[in-house]
Amino acid sequence: MKPSSFRNAIRLQFDCLARKVVGRTVKNYNKELARRSKRETFFCEIPEMELSQIGLADEYSTDFTFFDVFGMEVRVFDERLCEAIKKLSEKRRNILLMSYFLEMTDAEISEIVEMERFSVCRNRLCTLKLIRDMYREGE
Repeated sequence: MKPSSFRNAIRLQFDCLARKVVGRTVKNYNKELARRSKRETFFCEIPEMELSQIGLADEYSTDFTFFDVFGMEVRVFDERLCEAIKKLSEKRRNILLMSYFLEMTDAEISEIVEMERFSVCRNRLCTLKLIRDMYREGE
């Protein structure tokens, strides 16, 4: 049995429409690939400085020691430094941590601990000398 001319016309119209859809889909896909290739960069082409800023490292409570300084959290990752800081008096420990880990000035620290700025500076310098001596003893 031969298909009727009406069915043949419908089939030809469908074939034409399907070719257009497939052709446009392929064309759009190729455009999208070209657009992406202009904007994307391979990891091997990224400089080391940029790569180091992209990644994140997980932090676990076993990786650092936590110190509470007037309600502020200070994390110290170096075990040797942690042991040296633990041996300090609370006043010296707080001054050292506020200065180097919380990046506070001597004036800001003096307001918090209610000491003269000069005394804060002297305590900080003496504490650094103590830690340096502790490091030398450990060698």
